[in-house]
Amino acid sequence: MSNKDQQPHPYDVEEEVLSKTQKKQVVHDLQQLAKEITAMPKNKLKQIDLPSAFTDAIIESKRITSHIARKRHFQYMAKLLLKADHEAIRTQIMQIENLDGHYQIRDAVINLWIEQMGVDDKPLFDFLYQHFDHEQLGHLRQHVRAHMKKPEDSVKRKKLFQALRQLDQQTELPNPQTLA
Repeated sequence: MSNKDQQPHPYDVEEEVLSKTQKKQVVHDLQQLAKEITAMPKNKLKQIDLPSAFTDAIIESKRITSHIARKRHFQYMAKLLLKADHEAIRTQIMQIENLDGHYQIRDAVINLWIEQMGVDDKPLFDFLYQHFDHEQLGHLRQHVRAHMKKPEDSVKRKKLFQALRQLDQQTELPNPQTLA
């Protein structure tokens, strides 16, 4: 087999040459990434290691209202991302999103605990007394009683939720349906 017959391995980066269409797709993806980053809340943006020029471009993008000017500005932002380590930035964004997903799952479990406490709290408190400090659980019982007196009161539910979240952050609470 001659060298002409051998095809380059598709994952061999050194020999890979992007076609014009592939280059356009990369630029389009970077423009989309720039739009996603611009739409992120400030507290999440602080968690991402962005170049200062890109941070300035985010601030500038908020002031641009013309459609064509915004389009050109996002092209500029894509160019900045191309020069920066855009893969590392993508990875950081994915980690933040995964963390958000984790909290959503934990919130769902805590809400199940609140619902189950309204039905039968004995197996739940049996579990809690095995794994947590009794003083903390005394405060939790007060929140449960207050919530059960007025389940429609959102303030009491929120306090119960926060008390359960503190316990969940110490040790993840299991699904309460497995304890019943």
